[in-house]
Amino acid sequence: MLTFLHLSDIHFSRRNDASQFDLDQHIRHALIADLAVRQEGIAQYDALLITGDIAYSGKKDEYDAAKQFLEEVYESTGLSMKETYMVPGNHDVDRDHVQPNFPLWDSHDAIRRNANSVHWRDAIQTQLQKDPSKLLLTPFHAYNDFAQGCECETTASDLAWSHLVKPALEFDFKVRLRGLNSALISDGADAPSKLLVSEFQTATLCDTPGKINLVMSHHPPEWLMDKAELRSVLRRYAPITLFGHEHTVRLHPDDKQMQLFAGALQPERDTANWAPTYHIVQIAIEGTREQPQLLLRVHTREFHNFNFRTWRNEDDGMVCERRFNVAPMNRDHANMTIAPNGMASAILSSAATMPSAETQTGMPTTDAKRELHVYFFQLPTPRRYETAFTAGLLRDGDDSLDPQVMWSEVFRRAEVEKKLEIFWDAIATHKPMMKDIPNPFKEGFHA
Repeated sequence: MLTFLHLSDIHFSRRNDASQFDLDQHIRHALIADLAVRQEGIAQYDALLITGDIAYSGKKDEYDAAKQFLEEVYESTGLSMKETYMVPGNHDVDRDHVQPNFPLWDSHDAIRRNANSVHWRDAIQTQLQKDPSKLLLTPFHAYNDFAQGCECETTASDLAWSHLVKPALEFDFKVRLRGLNSALISDGADAPSKLLVSEFQTATLCDTPGKINLVMSHHPPEWLMDKAELRSVLRRYAPITLFGHEHTVRLHPDDKQMQLFAGALQPERDTANWAPTYHIVQIAIEGTREQPQLLLRVHTREFHNFNFRTWRNEDDGMVCERRFNVAPMNRDHANMTIAPNGMASAILSSAATMPSAETQTGMPTTDAKRELHVYFFQLPTPRRYETAFTAGLLRDGDDSLDPQVMWSEVFRRAEVEKKLEIFWDAIATHKPMMKDIPNPFKEGFHA
């Protein structure tokens, strides 16, 4: 069983500075204490999922404050940046770049005025491929600086990101996270049915044997111009979807999927009946290999009287639990049975089970690259240059590139030029924690 911590709408602003004007600090202190206690049946957390609005106005100092807060979350949960996944919200947009009569404002307006999916596709593709300044992504610059540290940034080549979560579920099923940027055309004209995800972010969603899709988006479909298309693709391919934005906690389960709408962790206080909330989401595979079922268990915690307590759902239950049928792995494994409680107690036959090809190659090709990425972005900027230079990954003219683009190019070169091994060693000289970890890119290494 995997256990995810789901936070949303943290809204870090200049007010969140632990001074007398920081009215939310007791909420954060209560959250840290609540996470440390662990709810019944929760042994550990496997990942932190944040569905947007980390900042309040998309400024660097707000992300600096958020980073300090996340360090406290990590200390309380045992998680780290390499188990963190995030998507941007409308408050992660720096609207200084999107003002009336500015080019980007006019571009957003043109997209909204032409309610045609072909026009949306062509307008976005043109701006990402032909605009040398990539103006469409400029408002996300501070967010991307922050999110690049966990490989969740929005880029011209990848508006949405996709990552497999480690460890695997029962029967070697894996959870595949997909992060959508629903704030792509966010500005002062935001309103329901005025935002856009676009098919560029969902076209590669698909059914894959052994993969469970969990999709994260800040805005629920009702806020999108392409809401019908998004609803359709999510219902077809994503049994679990997480949303933020509306600051109202609710769960919408049916026979095929569960939609989780998060409340805000630090809500704006002009909202009636505001109540900070967060989710703990547990996922397991039950049944048999031939007839597996997805178990989804959701604990919702609500801030009340200076502490977090259990939020009761519409059925007056303390935990929301649902099961969904999933396609079998279609692999020749010995029979396995998972106990009905879904707590990952497996009975294996005497025959040995062989890992899949993805498992065999997963560490060097997926997990290790993500780990390398996180460790690199934990280094101060001078050390980043030093390690990239040591690994032979810098080129003349790199200093003219935007730093986000340059570092992405450094990682691309490391992979293409087969320099991941020496890049790991160069970073390890500045990260004591890496010295006890075998270099996963060394020839002959097997995770």
